[in-house]
Amino acid sequence: MMAAINSSGRRFQLAGGSLSTLPFSRRMQSAQRRLRLLAGLVLLAFVAMHLVNAALGLVSIQAMEQARPLLQLPWRTMPGLVLLSAAALVHGVLGLLAIARRRSLALSRTDWLQIVLGLVTTPLLIDHILFTQVFSLVDAEFKPDFGLLLAAYWHYVPANALLQVLAVVAVWVHGVVGLYTWLVLKPAWRRLGLVLTPLFFILPVTALLGFVQGGKDAMARLAAEPDWQAAIAASMARFAAAKAQMDALRSLALSVYGGLVLVAFGVLLSRVLRNRQRKVDVRYDGGLHGQGRPGLSLLEISLASGVPHAHVCGGRGRCGTCVVAVDAGAANLSPIGSDEQATLARIHAGEGQRLACQARLLGDTVCVTCLRPAYVDVTAARDPVGWTAASTASVPSQATP
Repeated sequence: MMAAINSSGRRFQLAGGSLSTLPFSRRMQSAQRRLRLLAGLVLLAFVAMHLVNAALGLVSIQAMEQARPLLQLPWRTMPGLVLLSAAALVHGVLGLLAIARRRSLALSRTDWLQIVLGLVTTPLLIDHILFTQVFSLVDAEFKPDFGLLLAAYWHYVPANALLQVLAVVAVWVHGVVGLYTWLVLKPAWRRLGLVLTPLFFILPVTALLGFVQGGKDAMARLAAEPDWQAAIAASMARFAAAKAQMDALRSLALSVYGGLVLVAFGVLLSRVLRNRQRKVDVRYDGGLHGQGRPGLSLLEISLASGVPHAHVCGGRGRCGTCVVAVDAGAANLSPIGSDEQATLARIHAGEGQRLACQARLLGDTVCVTCLRPAYVDVTAARDPVGWTAASTASVPSQATP
């Protein structure tokens, strides 16, 4: 902790270090968000190709197998495998780091949904990964093709079929929500949305239907083809023989993951409880008042205090809808970072204006005027100048007496 002097001459603590180090910290966080987004796009592409493969179960198990080399070829090469593994590791670690860096529990429903779905993904997928990836490295003769997978899930371990359905829903919703919140702010979404929005729903639904139909076909084949049933039983016996080893790996992976999650939430809790005894104030136009602890952003204080405040992008510094004019106490706010500067420039913000989601209150008091109504939508983020002009024109002018 380092101390600084506010405009009234009183000393206050900087939660993130000195003023000179804050811009570098902001740049690092910005780079990490972009890296997490890139890793998420790689993982979403991987999942989408798997869903297409699963959807072919509506045709036949043979169709699934025939398409498998083409759809999974990018991930079977060494560069593809390295890219996929790195993306999963980076996205997971940076996701936990993002949780640990939060300063408040005043989150939107979308943020809570993303956190929960992200956290349950690993427990839901661990058995599938062990069965399809890890054991094939232990036993080179084990070939987890779609016939074996469907027979295993629907006949031998039916509970895992439910886990697979839940995993598909969790992973796909998490990825699609993240992609949507990134793209919806861009002008190109008006065209992209016409194509992507139907795919967001059609792809997982057809994949789940293909998974169910493939399971029915596998069950019928088990009953009608003794030789195939014997081959499946032999493969399942090989996996069962290594159950103790796989269970040990599963326990180790979940223990490490659970430990990392506990550390992330422990850091979050310590940040939430830090400086709770000391209060800072935000005074808004219209006589509204918000109160919080030092280090929270103006938006976090607004949400925690029940003050309506626009934040279309969820406080990520992308949309610019939380912009405020600082009427007094600007010296009590954190410096402007690179992300905030870029967004302020894009929305043509005037002097003395800040993004409430990025400006952290480090001193005692700040007085602000909210420049966007709380009901503002994504059109204000895509075309801020046009939205401002349209909203101004919609307000009837008062006649001069």
